[in-house]
Amino acid sequence: MNVETVTTVDLGFLHAVRDTLREAEEVYVCVAFAHERGVRLLADELDALRKRRARVRMLVTTAFDRAGATGAALAVASGYGVEVRVHNHAGGTYHPKLYLGIGRTEARAVIGSANLTAGIACNVELGVSLRGSLQDPPLASALRWAGQVWSDARSERWISAAEEEGETITPELFAALVREYEADPVFKTITHGKPDHVVDVRRSGVLVATERTLRRRTGPQNLDAWMLNLAWDWLRSRGELANRVLEEELRVHRSSAVCAVLARVPGVVVASRSPIVLRWVGQG
Repeated sequence: MNVETVTTVDLGFLHAVRDTLREAEEVYVCVAFAHERGVRLLADELDALRKRRARVRMLVTTAFDRAGATGAALAVASGYGVEVRVHNHAGGTYHPKLYLGIGRTEARAVIGSANLTAGIACNVELGVSLRGSLQDPPLASALRWAGQVWSDARSERWISAAEEEGETITPELFAALVREYEADPVFKTITHGKPDHVVDVRRSGVLVATERTLRRRTGPQNLDAWMLNLAWDWLRSRGELANRVLEEELRVHRSSAVCAVLARVPGVVVASRSPIVLRWVGQG
């Protein structure tokens, strides 16, 4: 069995989780917390699993979900065909972080400190990546544990609520974006200085009319809350955000528009225009 330590410093944790899901026929994701931006980081893998009709189970807790962030994440996961249950353990706290994939010829698992949030890419997290077969005791034990907690009487089927349709922009970022929008709704692109007209700033995202959408009359595009939150999390935790990382690693495919919006937030400076790189210098 192959065992290695993975961290978020080099995106090894994120890549290990993606690899765990990529070839699996059966998946367990057992985490305490989930955010939509975390689910979106695994969107390609979850979509491929759905198309292959692989069984994917996700088990979380909502015990500390004050703002509905977990519900929004579960709604997105459910859209990818993920079976979702909620485990609220009255006698203690449900707090695991296990990503387990069972394939035809091998099994993989990532066990560590990161929940299914932006933390799998943006936080300082550590874990171990296991690769082998179900004859290997550590992987067999992980599967046995996941099956037991999934089947536990306290693990109840999650039922969607209408208000849990999507993630919302974090309060601090939302307040900053509203202030900038009210001061000037034109957010210029970073590389060429072309105008992006912000039509509205909503808690669910920022509506932007670019030159292209205006020319094609396709209407404004929405920069979803999860995109902005994920970029914001990375920028503040890493100190820099490159457009390439945002698009290729974090899978935010409206990356240039997201960078143009974030560049107006106090504490953010443009370190490079081509390629686009933002730097967090802090406020005050």
